[in-house]
Formats: sequence, C-alpha cells, structure tokens
Amino acid sequence: MAKNWIWIGKYVFVIVVALILGAAIGNLALFKSATLGTPRLTAAALVQFIAYGGALALLWFLGLRLSRQLREGGGTAVNLSTIALSLMTLIVIASAYVVLMQFIRPFLAHEVKPFIDWTFIVGTLAAAVWLVWAIFTDSEALLEAIGKAASRGKNPE
Repeated sequence: MAKNWIWIGKYVFVIVVALILGAAIGNLALFKSATLGTPRLTAAALVQFIAYGGALALLWFLGLRLSRQLREGGGTAVNLSTIALSLMTLIVIASAYVVLMQFIRPFLAHEVKPFIDWTFIVGTLAAAVWLVWAIFTDSEALLEAIGKAASRGKNPE
C-alpha cells in the first residue's frame, strides 16, 4: 500500500498562510509606524522576517520529510530522496538571503555586507553543487521516475 502523501498539503497550506499573513500584517499602518527601540527597526519588518523565515524553515522541513519518506519507500524512490533535499536546500538558502537582508539592512555596517554576501554565495554554490552531484549520481532513478510518470499520463489506470 502506498504511503499517505496528504501531509505535503498541510505544509504547503501553512507556508502560504505564513507568507500571506506576513505580507498583510507587515503592510498595516500600525506595524509600519511602531518601532522597537530604534526607528530603524519597525514592527512590520520584524513580523515579515518571522513570517518569511518561518515559511522558509517549513519549506526545508518539507524537503527533509519528503526525503525521509522517499527513503522509507524503497526502490528507485530512495535515489530521489537526495535530489529532493538538495533542491529544497538550494531554494531555501537562495531565498534566505533576501529575507535576511530585508531585516538587517538598516543595521548593517558597510564593511560587513560583503562578508554576508560571500557567505550566501558560497552556501548557494555548495547547495547547487550538491544538487548537480545528486542528479548526476541518481540520474537513472530520476529518468525512470519521469518515464513512469509520463506513461501514467498516457495510460490512466
């Protein structure tokens, strides 16, 4: 019997709600005008950072759970687990830069920005290399999965 995959919908739903609420609350006039200790940090920026950061964390945990479930499934799905996790890691690291910079930009010293930039460049490149390596080593399983999906689309059971 196939394992239940309904949990993916729960993750996606919560991620979408977090993104919508973060944007909606962050755009309220009250949150834009309320500052937290310094005029450079508004409640809106804090709410958006928490919401978007939380959505990225949930996205990575979705990838982790997907990877685990693929490993437990056995067969060729085991080989797809590394591809799934490395893809989610790449997406999260690349997106985390934008989320972090929106929050810390008012406090960021000019000399520190290149260090943060290069940290994310190296992290993104490492995740991209991991993804390419995972696709290279598990390409047969990926092609087999694509072939099965295509044949199911042509011949519905």
